[in-house]
Amino acid sequence: MGESAKPDLLGPFFSSGQIESKERYIRFERLSELFTWLAVILGALVAQLPFGRGLDRKGIYLICLLIGAGAFIWYRLLPRKYSGLTKNFVYTLITVVFITFLVHYTGGVTGYTLFFYFLAAIAAAMSMPLVHTAVVGLFIVALIFLEAFLTPGGRATNFSLAILHSWALFLVVFYSRVEAGEASLAKEREGKTILEKEKTLGELKDEFVFIISHKLKQPATAIQGYLEAIASKHSGSLNAEAKKILELSEVNSARLGKLLNDLLDVSRIEQGSLRVEVTDVFIKPIINEVLSSLFFEARNKKITVDQKGDLEIAVKADADRLKEVLTNLINNAIKYTPEGGHVSVEVRNEGEFARVLVSDNGIGISEEDQKHLFEKFYRVETEQTRAIKGSGLGLFITKQLVEKMGGDIGVSSQLGQGTSVYFTLPHW
Repeated sequence: MGESAKPDLLGPFFSSGQIESKERYIRFERLSELFTWLAVILGALVAQLPFGRGLDRKGIYLICLLIGAGAFIWYRLLPRKYSGLTKNFVYTLITVVFITFLVHYTGGVTGYTLFFYFLAAIAAAMSMPLVHTAVVGLFIVALIFLEAFLTPGGRATNFSLAILHSWALFLVVFYSRVEAGEASLAKEREGKTILEKEKTLGELKDEFVFIISHKLKQPATAIQGYLEAIASKHSGSLNAEAKKILELSEVNSARLGKLLNDLLDVSRIEQGSLRVEVTDVFIKPIINEVLSSLFFEARNKKITVDQKGDLEIAVKADADRLKEVLTNLINNAIKYTPEGGHVSVEVRNEGEFARVLVSDNGIGISEEDQKHLFEKFYRVETEQTRAIKGSGLGLFITKQLVEKMGGDIGVSSQLGQGTSVYFTLPHW
């Protein structure tokens, strides 16, 4: 029983003040500044109260003035960049010295201002590691015994009071460190638990997505094959309504297949198993192939598509993944451009990199939406985009693919004027 209880008690005691961060020390500095000004005001008031008539008022006022000036320099003139354990430690030692003068002028070890020592010790115990707390505590104890020697009266009484105050100081410091350490450890444990839960949920989600998309891939491919077989062999025997239903079924089947492929890619990306085989690739044939595959989408909306620039450039890329990137970007440009619009694909030679820009004169994207455009499942939600189908995965996958091929991707857009998405790839 004793061995099991020991770590529970001493663990928080030793861990208090170990977790350091600049923000944490800045918060303590603000509290210390507030405490300092309150102490200055309290010290000045003590000299005015009836029980302070026998005190050295000039000495107390001088101490309050020095503390106030020091606090102003320390907190207001020194830059925040110096915030940290060392500054907090030095401040505490300086504060203890000023408290010593205050104690000396208010009755020594028999006076009531010794409680300021306890406040300084508590602050050190809760905000500093054990070694720094021990130095502060021993420094205070030494000053208490020095004051016992200097305080008028019986030496035995004064030193008895010093021993009593020192023992009380030890108990207060010990209790403060245990409580502060327990709170710190509890917060740390809570943070670890939350991270572990999030990690587990993320792994389960990725596994679920992979299994579902993988299991659905085969029957979806089979359905697509059956629909294509019906369209090629029996379309002549179908009436107009049946042909329309078959056409819609093929479109939705293709969308399902695209969604499943995207989910599989997302799962592989998050598991780190997405394969990209980089070789030397000429970019013009791939652009031509993508434009040919999207010819009907552009024609149905009367959108003109052209290509320009240094089209003969070769880049280091995975040909299939580059085709996927261009398909996503050009298809998006067509989808979000009104009828009669224009889409262009431009290739620029920029030394070590080739830059590909896909631009349109479509509806544009707000600055806020641009910040989240490449996030997973993010879609721009406006009156103009609600009718446009999409999963919010295309640009997320595109960004991951470009970065895996050693490039970068970005966007510039203005509402109502159009969008330009660029990506770079290493030059061959």
